[in-house]
This record gives sequence, C-alpha cells and structure tokens, in this order.
Amino acid sequence: MNEPYSPAHLVGDDVAVDSKRSLLGLWQIVFLVISAAAPLTGMLGAVPPAISLGNGAGIPGAFVIAGLVLLVFSVGFASMSRHIVRAGAFYAYITAGFGRPVGMAGAFVALLSYTSIQIALYGLFGFFCTVVLGPLMHGSLPWYAYSFACLVVVQFTGIRGIDLNSRLLGVLMCLELGILLVLSLAIVIHHGGPDGLTLAPFSPRHVFSGHLGIAVMFALASFIGFEATAIYGKECRDPKVTVPRATYVSVTLILVFFAFVTWAIVCAYGISNVQDVATKQPGDFWFIQSTKYLGGAMTTTMSFLLLSSIFASLLSFHNTIVRYIHALSGEGILPSALDRLHPKYGSPYLASYLQTLSVAVPVGLFVVAGSDPFNIVFSWGSALGTIGIVMLQAVTSFSVAAFFRATKKDTRLWHAFLAPVLGGCGLLSIGIVLIGNLDALAGSDSPVVRAFPWIVLTVALIGVAIAFILKRSRPDIYVRFGQ
Repeated sequence: MNEPYSPAHLVGDDVAVDSKRSLLGLWQIVFLVISAAAPLTGMLGAVPPAISLGNGAGIPGAFVIAGLVLLVFSVGFASMSRHIVRAGAFYAYITAGFGRPVGMAGAFVALLSYTSIQIALYGLFGFFCTVVLGPLMHGSLPWYAYSFACLVVVQFTGIRGIDLNSRLLGVLMCLELGILLVLSLAIVIHHGGPDGLTLAPFSPRHVFSGHLGIAVMFALASFIGFEATAIYGKECRDPKVTVPRATYVSVTLILVFFAFVTWAIVCAYGISNVQDVATKQPGDFWFIQSTKYLGGAMTTTMSFLLLSSIFASLLSFHNTIVRYIHALSGEGILPSALDRLHPKYGSPYLASYLQTLSVAVPVGLFVVAGSDPFNIVFSWGSALGTIGIVMLQAVTSFSVAAFFRATKKDTRLWHAFLAPVLGGCGLLSIGIVLIGNLDALAGSDSPVVRAFPWIVLTVALIGVAIAFILKRSRPDIYVRFGQ
C-alpha cells in the first residue's frame, strides 16, 4: 500500500499559488484556526467535566500536556507543509507517506469527523440559545429553530469569501478571548480564592492525580481545529513560510491561554473545592465566578459571547469541510461540479451548499427522533468527531516520518523523524484513552456510542476499498488523487 510519491506532486520554488486566492496573511489564518478551537466554548463546555472526571485541580497541567503533544506533532506537520500545499492537508500528507489507499481512508475519515463536530455544534448552539435567548424573548422556540437559523447564516456568510470570514472570526475571537482574560485577570487582582494564587495546579502531585488520561482527552478536544492552518495553504501569501508559522503560533497561543485561564479558575475556587463545584454545578461553573468578580452584566455578556463563540466555530469548520470537498472534487473523487468557484466571491459555492445539506439532514433526523440537543446531538457528535480527528492526526504524524525517510526532502533528525514519531505515539496513546473512556466523553454508554470506533474504522476501510476500485477501473483518477 505504500507507494512512491512523485516529486512532481511537491511544491517547489517555481510553483506559484493562484494570485487571486492568495489573500490570507499569518494572523488571518490564526484567527480562523483559533475560532475553530472556540476558546469560550471549550472552557465552558470541556473544563467542568475534565475537572470532575479527570485530575481535578491539576487541569491546567493537562492542558499543558495536550498542548505539548500537539506542538511536537506540529513540528512534522509544519515541515510537511513546506513541501505539499493542499486544501485536504491530512489526506494529502497521508497519501505522500503511506500511499493512495491509506490517503483515501484519511479523506473519508476527515469528512466524517469534521461533519460530526459541526453537527454537534449546531446542537450546542440550539441548546444555549434556548437557555440564553428564551427568557429574553418570553417565548419557547425549540432548539432546532435556532440551529437551522444559524445554519442559514453560516451558509450565507461562508459563501461570501474567505477574507470576510477571517475578519469576522477575528472580531468574534477577540471578544471571547477578552471576556475570559478579563475574568482571569480579575481573579488574579483579587488574589484568588481560599488558597490564594498558587502554582500547585501545575505540580506533579495534582497534575498526575485522579484520571489524567480523561483530563488530557478533554483538553485535546479543545484544541481541535488548529490543523486548519495547512488547509488554507493555497489561499495564503507564501504558504511555505506562513503555514508553519501559523501552526506554531496557533498551538502556542491556545496552550498558553488555556493553561492560564484554567489556572485562574482553579485558584478562584481553591484546590480542595474546585472538583466538588465542577461536579455539582457544571453549567454554572464559570458563571459563578464571573458574577462574583465581574458582576451580572458581564456574566450576561459572557452568555452572549458563548453563542458567538459557537457560531465562529461553526463558520470555521464550514470553511474547513468545504475545502476538503473542493479538493476531492478537483481530483475526481467527488463530482467535478463541486470544483466550481463563485464568479463574484471566488469561493467553492457548490461545495458550500453540499456541506450545508450534509449537516442539515442529520440534524433534521435528530429532531424527528426527539433527541436532546446537549446530551445526544452535541455529546455524541463531538465524541465521534474527536475520535476520528485524533486518530487521523496520529496517522498523519507517522506518515510525515515515512515521507521524509523515503524522499530525503528533509534530513533533519528532529523535524523529519523524532518529532513526527513521538507526536504520533502521543496522539495514538490519547486516542486509545478516548476509546477506553467513550462513556465519559459522550456522557452515555449507549451501544451506538460504543460503536463509534468501529464506525470510524468502517469508513476508513470503505476509503481503502474505493481506492483499489479506482486503481482498477479509473487509473487516471487514482493517479491524480492526493497530488
């Protein structure tokens, strides 16, 4: 299955990116990536269960561990981005290292995973709209009314072009980062809670207490989206420089910010109290301290910024999935019509409509089934998507080492071998923890949830089978795949 990857597929010095689409600079890509990570959504949604089910007061250390694993992964990922510029970054890198059948499996798993996460976020958006907007509107609109309204706005905005999206996401990202930073600084200024300001949450005693693997699992889920740096390679200025820098900047910013904010909230509650509050009041965990330190008005503002955070993440993931669809259509795997660009905005508009439809139908099925938007739509969708992406990252990391070993395009020991292998092992270990603790991640021990790893494996095998079918029946498409 490991086929040689032709040097013609690589990006050389003489290959120029289409000037009409070279719109994105370093910080625009960083805005898109951090928006996909949705800092406010991650903090409000992932931190309470990570504390209650994981390592308690040691949660800041769990974010540091997850961030360091991804920084090591980023070394090989960034090195690869200097040689291959593709909208479908994951599957293009896997194809380069392990051949087209495995690359095809990666493409299908990526589509499944990102789509699952987007479905989950639509459920989360609808749920919080009923909580935040319901009382203000003095009405009782169902959650799915808000979800489908958001879906229409995402489609409308997404088709308007990537430059508009990056500016809008940048504004929303700064607002949600700002409210968390203001709360954290207020806690620091007031010297924290019962134990004062202490570095104990970073000490091995607390970091390695309880179930560290579960805490790292939730922390890693909060980073999902950073890999989009490479997806926008063809739409940025000087991708061989911008993409690696954007990757390092994004992961480092997310790591430092998450570690600082979680440290502040632990200090606010105190080492001995934080786990108890996170377990008994997960929904109000952040709002309790916001009301105490910032007042009711700022707490209300945080509630609205949570909605904008989810919207920003939805828009960013929409862009990511659309570019995967666009890349696959250009290679003949999906209908060629999806390769068309909008005459005015230059965006792959038919791919955008398909992506919206691929989300609307499953959400509609959840509505018909009467599923709970938080406990089913969000929890199940995010669990399935997280498993797929973490495993995809692990395979991608190993493929980087295989690619450089075969081509000698990069002979640096750390960049081309040690970092990719170590990153892959770390991600694979976290993936195994994910599978072993699916009930904690999804909040359910349903047989459907237990089947998630098998669903991911089945989709991957379908991709492999399609690759071999194309190799025999359409060798022209097969040869073009991943180029």
